[in-house]
Amino acid sequence: MSIIDSLNWRYATTKFDRNKKISNSDISKLKEIVKLSPSSWGLQFYKILIFSNQEIKDKLLPAAYNQKQVADCSHLFVFCSLKDVHEKDINQMIDQFHILRSNDKDYSKDSIENYSNEVKKSVLGMNKHKQSEWLKKQCYIALGQLMVGCADMRIDSCPMEGFKSNEFDEILDLDSQNLTSVVLLPTGYRSDEDKYQHKTKVRKPNNLLFVDE
Repeated sequence: MSIIDSLNWRYATTKFDRNKKISNSDISKLKEIVKLSPSSWGLQFYKILIFSNQEIKDKLLPAAYNQKQVADCSHLFVFCSLKDVHEKDINQMIDQFHILRSNDKDYSKDSIENYSNEVKKSVLGMNKHKQSEWLKKQCYIALGQLMVGCADMRIDSCPMEGFKSNEFDEILDLDSQNLTSVVLLPTGYRSDEDKYQHKTKVRKPNNLLFVDE
């Protein structure tokens, strides 16, 4: 199956089969897929919480306007951005650059330090509102990559912005971790009763979507 076939197969699943669970090995693959997602400056200033525990999913359900996907899915991915970026957060990632690129033939400690200075100037120089919006956008890049990975593995998913972020943050004690919930991705396997799986996918034609210069 091609990636186009996989993307035609996927849809925003509205009803999951509660009895079908994603295997631990497939969850490990999904983690690797989202870990390899691109991000601005390569910093990945977010965390992804993954819940399979039914008690936790049920507790979160009211804060998601009782949308059943949250409780019925196999695994719930909660994408959380940092609330604030501090110099130590940047230093932590720069340390990873030094460790993982130390064997590169063109590795230069000075070049990475120069890179670090540019990152700090850009990120720490943002006002709070701009920084917050930028941080949240990083979650959506990772979300898109995870959705494509799910489709390629024939795992169903449903991206969700319709939830009360402040209530999720309180339930999951995210504020104490300098995190805030941004977007959800329930994952699992579609129920035979989900009528939306049989509907024709509607998208703009190419001439309305793309402009070739």
